[in-house]
Amino acid sequence: MTVEITTTQDDHFLTDIPHLTLEVNFNDGPAEKVKLLSRESSPGVWDANEPLILPGIAAYFTFSVSLLLGGEVLELVAWKELYGPELYAGVGKPVELRLDGRADYPNMILKMRIMDTLGPFGQALDVDNEPKEDSHFKNVATDTGDQASDFEQRRELQLLRQLISQALSGHNSTFASYGNENPEIPTDTSSIAQRQQQEAARFTPDFQLEEAAAQLNHLGVSLLIRFERLGNLDDVNNSVARHQEAVSLTSDDHPGKPSRLSDLGNSLLARFECLGNLDDIENAIARHQEAVDLAPEDHPHKPRWLSNLGNSLATRFKRRGNLNDIHNAVTRHQAAVNLTPDGHPNKHSRLNNLGSSLRTRFERLGDLDDINNAVIQYHAAVRHTPNGHINKPNLLNCLGNTLITRFQRLGNMDDINNAVSQHQVAVSLTPDSHPQKPHRLNDLGNSLLIRFERLGHLVDLNNAISRHQATISLTPDGHPDKSSHLCNLGSSLVARFKRLGNLDDINSAIARYQAAADLIPDGHPDKSNQLNNLGNAFITRFTSLGNADDINSAISQHRAAVDLAPDGHPDKSSRLSNLGSSLSTRFERFGSLDDIEQAIARKQLAVNLTPDGHPDKPTRLNNLGISLLNRFERLGDIEYLDNAILKHQEAIKSTPDGHPDKPSRLTSLGIALSTRAKHLGGLDDINNAIEMHQIALNLTSDDHPDKPNRLSNLGNALLTRFERLGDIDDLNNAISRHQATSTLTPDGHPRKPAHLNNLGNSLSTRFERLGDLHDIDDAIARYQAAVDLTPDGHADKPIWLISLGMSLILRFKRLGSLDDIDNAILRHRVALNLTPDGHPERPTHLSNLGNSLLTRFRRLGYIDDIDDAIARHQEAVDLTPDGHPYKHRWSNNLGLSLCSRYECLRNLDDINNAIQRHQMAIDLIPDDHPDKLSLLTNLGLSLSTRFEHLKNLDDINNAISVEQIAVNLTPDDHPRKPTAYNNLGSSFLYRFFHLHLFHDAETSVAYLSVAALSPLGSPSLRLGAARNWITIANAINHASLLAACECAISTIPLVAWLGLSITDRHQHLIQIGSIVRDTAAIAISLDQCDKALEWLEQGRSIVWTQILQLRTPVDQLRDVEPDLADRLLHISQLLDQGLQDINPQKEHRRSPEDEARQYRALASERDTIVERIRSLPKFHDFLRPPKLHRLLEAAKDGPVVTINVSTGRCDALALVYGADEPIHIPLSNLTSERVEQLQFELKGILKSSGVRLRAVRDEEVDVGGDEGCKRILAELWDLLVKPVLDSLAFSCDSDTLPRIWWCVTGPLASLPIHAAGVYDTEGSSRQIQDYAVSSYAPTISALLEPADAPAPKPFRHLSAIEPSSGLFYIPNTEKELECIQRRLHNRDYVVLRKAGATRQRVMNAMMDCNWLHLACHGTQDAKNPTKSALLLHDGKLTLEEVIRLKLPHAEFAFLSACQTMTGDEELSDEAVHIAGGMSLAGYRSVVATMWSIEDALGPKVADEFYAHLLQDGERPDNRRAAEALHFSVKRLREEKKDIRMLSWLPFVHLGI
Repeated sequence: MTVEITTTQDDHFLTDIPHLTLEVNFNDGPAEKVKLLSRESSPGVWDANEPLILPGIAAYFTFSVSLLLGGEVLELVAWKELYGPELYAGVGKPVELRLDGRADYPNMILKMRIMDTLGPFGQALDVDNEPKEDSHFKNVATDTGDQASDFEQRRELQLLRQLISQALSGHNSTFASYGNENPEIPTDTSSIAQRQQQEAARFTPDFQLEEAAAQLNHLGVSLLIRFERLGNLDDVNNSVARHQEAVSLTSDDHPGKPSRLSDLGNSLLARFECLGNLDDIENAIARHQEAVDLAPEDHPHKPRWLSNLGNSLATRFKRRGNLNDIHNAVTRHQAAVNLTPDGHPNKHSRLNNLGSSLRTRFERLGDLDDINNAVIQYHAAVRHTPNGHINKPNLLNCLGNTLITRFQRLGNMDDINNAVSQHQVAVSLTPDSHPQKPHRLNDLGNSLLIRFERLGHLVDLNNAISRHQATISLTPDGHPDKSSHLCNLGSSLVARFKRLGNLDDINSAIARYQAAADLIPDGHPDKSNQLNNLGNAFITRFTSLGNADDINSAISQHRAAVDLAPDGHPDKSSRLSNLGSSLSTRFERFGSLDDIEQAIARKQLAVNLTPDGHPDKPTRLNNLGISLLNRFERLGDIEYLDNAILKHQEAIKSTPDGHPDKPSRLTSLGIALSTRAKHLGGLDDINNAIEMHQIALNLTSDDHPDKPNRLSNLGNALLTRFERLGDIDDLNNAISRHQATSTLTPDGHPRKPAHLNNLGNSLSTRFERLGDLHDIDDAIARYQAAVDLTPDGHADKPIWLISLGMSLILRFKRLGSLDDIDNAILRHRVALNLTPDGHPERPTHLSNLGNSLLTRFRRLGYIDDIDDAIARHQEAVDLTPDGHPYKHRWSNNLGLSLCSRYECLRNLDDINNAIQRHQMAIDLIPDDHPDKLSLLTNLGLSLSTRFEHLKNLDDINNAISVEQIAVNLTPDDHPRKPTAYNNLGSSFLYRFFHLHLFHDAETSVAYLSVAALSPLGSPSLRLGAARNWITIANAINHASLLAACECAISTIPLVAWLGLSITDRHQHLIQIGSIVRDTAAIAISLDQCDKALEWLEQGRSIVWTQILQLRTPVDQLRDVEPDLADRLLHISQLLDQGLQDINPQKEHRRSPEDEARQYRALASERDTIVERIRSLPKFHDFLRPPKLHRLLEAAKDGPVVTINVSTGRCDALALVYGADEPIHIPLSNLTSERVEQLQFELKGILKSSGVRLRAVRDEEVDVGGDEGCKRILAELWDLLVKPVLDSLAFSCDSDTLPRIWWCVTGPLASLPIHAAGVYDTEGSSRQIQDYAVSSYAPTISALLEPADAPAPKPFRHLSAIEPSSGLFYIPNTEKELECIQRRLHNRDYVVLRKAGATRQRVMNAMMDCNWLHLACHGTQDAKNPTKSALLLHDGKLTLEEVIRLKLPHAEFAFLSACQTMTGDEELSDEAVHIAGGMSLAGYRSVVATMWSIEDALGPKVADEFYAHLLQDGERPDNRRAAEALHFSVKRLREEKKDIRMLSWLPFVHLGI
């Protein structure tokens, strides 16, 4: 009993105080100090402010009061007896006692307030030891039971220190006033003298022995109390020793023997719980059993000793797991309850202990009756405890913990909500300084954490963490519960990390777990638990960061935890399961088969050790299923997959509806079913998987932390079903689920990369199906974000890199950007390098790298790429065991690579091996496998390829057979259907050319036409199908031939799409080759010359046309649809500028990928807008290629002649003003082979002559070059120019030479048609210069007058001269400038020379001046033509920059530089040269050079040119530029009879 002394007067004393707190109020005066006297003759004086703990254990007691005033002891004036229920009902309430007999204090009232029901040194008055509360989950420690109020704790500990110090030093007189354990207390009024006689009996010898035993027992109790407060091991050891001494001094027949045995058992139990020594728990049980055995059945304390025995048995069960212990514990507690009548002050304690043992048995056996009965017992305990009772908070706390346990089994939200409420009330009733405050805060934190895990409310999680942090703050270092409190804080931090992804949380959690483990000595029963928790935290961090040290540490901790848990221990199975999980996780990272085998073995043992009906049985089954699935994915043994599904189904069957783990177990089953569906193709499996995921999702609240994961899993299952059935609704629903997942997952969350990756997968799949570039761009952005969010070394980094690489390949196949395929290969190489040998994913990464190398080989033809691809695929096959679910894929990919190498090198071993690999892949999977279609298609492709070489009919027949199956099995709306049609049609084409069966040809046309016209196919696939369609239709003169040509021509702009970079568009056009010229030749052969000319116009200079369309005015459209016109204009401007003005702030500039993605998005939007405009009345032909009637307008100033060079024929199509159709001029003697030979010869001449740079050259160098040029020019005259001039009736007798424009195709673009003629005969008129003034035009449309041409600005000329620019000096540029200035005379002009001729200044001046003359070096970039450039003072003015210029008032440019109209041989139809760029920028008339000129000729040509152009003093006319150049070159030749042909031939005119 704790006694608190207070006073209101200084000179009054209270003495002989029994076991109550006394409060004295004097009504008529201020408070006086009151002191307590002992009953000895020489009284010691206690400070009234010190607490006093008095001995005595009784169900009732009596107190008396005496006052000592001024040395006079007042007589006893009052007695008051409190018994049993009255005592306990009065806890915390004042009890009044009126004192009579004093005239000066007639109304003095003594008020007593009972602070608690504690007996000597904290031993409860007939209150049983309550067990420490077990955790609701692995790492949660709960309340250890109440001992004293917060008010008493400070004073109690002070007195304990004094009492213990005195006792240990031999000053036993302190205990003289306490009596033995069962003192005789007066039951009626007696005098002080009577009591003094009773005290005298205490000094007999027997009484002194008993007194020593009692004092030792009291000291043991005091030491135990201090140990439980401060955690000092010396205290618990000394407590055990004192109790042992007390027991040894107590005879067996002494009535106090059972009590002292029980006290010894309590101390031994406390030491066991701290140190874990099994001898202690065995001895504790033995002592408690002795106490029970010594007590007769009707002994009033029998229930107490039964209850303490039950507590010890329950504790041993928790350590050793022997079911007999927990059964016996329940029996003892039940007996204690039965023996305790209702209304007994200890009824609530014994109900509490019974509830605890029932809950412990439930946690082992899972019998719902046990947990329900436990809740009932706890509710009864609370009901039996009045409000204000000191034990009320403890009982509420225990009730809350039991409700949590039931919630974790049944999932009833009422339980968890009530648990939180009970814990909150318990905390609120506990003062801050109370020793149980940390425990109750801890349990409140645990219940909040558990509710968060069910509902996902962050406020619960944050509150849980704050409660756990407060718990740590209130728990002193060295306290035995410090470890469990640290552990629980770690758990809440882990939960927040899993929700929000803040690395500080997981790092802090591991630090807390490590500190908790370090605080537990080896051998302690909690050591295993703490190591287990630490291992789990390491796994969590490994999952996020991928550091191998973490997973190795996790396994180490889990192994230690298993080793520390003895066989039969109830936690053994959970430790084994967790060890299995960590081994399984390491297997997923490093691929060691030993890890997964050990994981399955550990988890299987955990299942076997868990009895049916145990609440953890479903968890063990679920975990085992996960590892079985992992093993299947590595080795492909279907039995493991089936077994995994069975385990998941058992887990779900064992989990009641409403259980919080039900959704996660449904999810695990759904994943396993999806896996089986992917590998076996079963529709029931994928439908059931979706159902499982949907149910799991429905059971999950919107703000639950697992909501994103379950959305994502449902999305994955829907995607799998789409891949099987092709229902677009499934795909769209999958994307919406993944988008919701990504939205719900905050940045920084460890699952964010995985969710982004899954979203990317669904988007890339939709792109494959529908071809919307937005999807593949978005997918790549999501994949890149996943990579960026994942730290180096993370286990998932290679997976995200692979996904990114595959999406880049998809986009490359659609758009053809070499950057995409290069980046894809890079990503795949990095992923492979990050994947160690033996890792289960290594074959996958090898195969993906092989695929990317194969893709680049097909584009660029690098042999190293295909060799490397085959090596990677072969390694993937070799590393994959037979029966693996992906073995067929690796074999198929190897076959594709071998087939591709065969097509290049024609090694029969390659194609034979390819067919073998494809057949093997087909044989490895069942007929209904979803991969069957693609495998059949690829086998057919290899067979038809071998047929082309060996002409074995069996091959082509077999190819057609398997390809026909593939076509029949592929749904009509499947994205692979066009490929299947194309392959089958191509095989019929090959057989037709071998057997010449008309049926084969017609069948080929049918399939190829469908493939070419299908909107599902990629543009490149459709163009390839159209090309084959043209071939077969042309062979049999099929009626669809022109339709096939039309299809091909209309597909070209889709291949070289506006949304691509100019470089990528050029690369596509190189791949397209001669198809435009070939289709034009077919049209001409069918007398469709107008169609041929329109196709040539549509299929040439595609990039220039696209750029010009971006600059097309929209005034007419604005009159009808102003908003649409403005939007089109805005988008076109952005595309025209290449997005350079979208985000001018340098610090915020986006990555090239982001800019390219936005560029494509704008291009797509523009396409949509254009289609919408074309739907308007009178706008059907908006931005379409011009028809013939419009093209005829280009010939108003002279004939425009288009020369088509095709493999089958060569023709000229001439537009003549006034004619209503083109004039067809067959060039019967001209062949494409001869043109290519002439091109080759000229290239050799130019190379040997060194005319690639403007320079001072020796006139006598390479005289043979002239002879070669003459031969070339003569052939051009005979084979091409003369037939054209004759057909157009040109004559050399005219006084004024007419104009003629040449639109040349193919290799003709690099030949000097403008100078064709025979130069060996003196005086003959066999040179084109004698018949006409020649100009070139990149397209006929370039000669048309713009509809909205602005009014001309006043003439202003710009001369930009740079004689060196880092190369050798070209001095005559200075003379050239002088000549220009002299001819311009007083006209307006600007001069930029040397240092003044910088890039920016020149471009700025070009904006201001409408005439331009550039004299400088120039370069042609063969690899990237748009990087060809003019060399100015501070760098290159590239073609790419020139074409971005928009100069609406520009008129004429003279490019007196090197190679300004050289162009690119592979892009001969695209006019990719500086002169073409100037034309595109707005200069409609341009003088340029086909190769470099002699420096000395520059001033002469320029002088004559401007003299002719400016001779009449009028404003110069750019339409006369061609004439001026013609006569200036003619004058040069006349003045220098010996001039080399290579010196004057390069000067050409382009434009009007």
